[in-house]
Amino acid sequence: MTDATAQSFIDTFERERASLPGADGWLAARREAAVRELADAGLPHRRLEDWKYTDLRDVLEKAAFTPAPVHQGAVFLSEEDTRNGAALFHAIDRYKIVFVNGRLNRALSDMEDLPEGVVLKPFSDVLGEAWTKALIERRFEINWQAQSVSALNMALMADGVALHVEEGVTLDKPVHLIFLAADDGASHMRTLVRLEKQAQATVFETHASAGAAHYFVDLVTEVSLGVGATLNHIKLQDEAEDAVHLATMRAALADEAKLDSFTLIAGGGVSRGQTFVEFEGRAAEAHVNGAYALRGKQHADQFCVVDHAVPECTSHTHFKGVLDDESQGIFQGKVVVRPDAQQTDGRQMTNALLLSRDASINAKPELEIYADDVQCAHGSTIGELDKDALFYLRSRGIDEMTARQLLISAFLDEALDYAPHEEARAELKALVAGWFEAGNLSAEDIL
Repeated sequence: MTDATAQSFIDTFERERASLPGADGWLAARREAAVRELADAGLPHRRLEDWKYTDLRDVLEKAAFTPAPVHQGAVFLSEEDTRNGAALFHAIDRYKIVFVNGRLNRALSDMEDLPEGVVLKPFSDVLGEAWTKALIERRFEINWQAQSVSALNMALMADGVALHVEEGVTLDKPVHLIFLAADDGASHMRTLVRLEKQAQATVFETHASAGAAHYFVDLVTEVSLGVGATLNHIKLQDEAEDAVHLATMRAALADEAKLDSFTLIAGGGVSRGQTFVEFEGRAAEAHVNGAYALRGKQHADQFCVVDHAVPECTSHTHFKGVLDDESQGIFQGKVVVRPDAQQTDGRQMTNALLLSRDASINAKPELEIYADDVQCAHGSTIGELDKDALFYLRSRGIDEMTARQLLISAFLDEALDYAPHEEARAELKALVAGWFEAGNLSAEDIL
């Protein structure tokens, strides 16, 4: 029997299907199949091992989200406010694609003068291309529980963007995808990225509120990297306090391809970020790193699976976070090394700093190894501020609050240094500094 929350989304599909992209083509049949999958599996819940810390069914049942409306009127964001995540990266020369309530806003976007060999379009404009269809139709073979989440997005995705970089082409400046919520409701989007042999690109991704308070973001990103291709990816999540954020990224890497992805979580009510990396060629490399600064009752769940199916590949995952008040953090990671994947280097680490007695963290790094010539490691640390280091700074004349901020900033800076773009990295550090300046750190709440 279909759970009530999944059924509400299925009912939405029935009402909206005629207006969704690809309603008269091959995508319509794929949407129908996704609806059947969603009806059979339902939404993930706490009884499933991979979702034991985040009950998506319960979260969305309480929210009762309906589709966000097409936004009417202007969207204004101050580019001078460094505490506003939506304003970040404005000083960096970039191509800008803006979505408001899950729909492309051409007036706010800047996709002109792209170099030869680069296609950047709404994904509905490229549904007839073979590479687009191949990415959209991919299945989650290594994690069946992710399939129902993908099915939800497949059924209801209303807009998105496709980036295609041809062989040997280097994108001259970053592509910045900005997802804004101006009105309450649900937004379902799809991002497609295909880099051909020896192509290179940098993608920024920002998620923020532009006035909405209670909304649901559902995004699936499909990445395909050809031989020797390189993708640098930086994601900032700075949603409203009552927002629900669900994001899934899957990347397939050919020989000698490289993925360098970094995520900073600074805002949002409940979030779940899923990353799946599949090595399809030898000597490929994937770095999936991130940081989070949580307060209030924020709940952030990071889930990562790296599948070493071929030899000589490298994967490194490192997440660091600070948690204040009653916030909850989760890191679940798995490195799978197949029997033939010799000379694998797979590593995971998560570190958390608890600033309050009521904050909590759950960490579950895993290794699943079926080969013998490998270098694999995983680890987790959870602790409080070092009292000796705090005493040392106080003895040098630094007041207690500043001393605490220095120690916490130093802790997070190690993770922020993973962000694969120098100018963007500096702006992320400024945003994190604003987390303290906004008065979110109180001495009495710190152990």
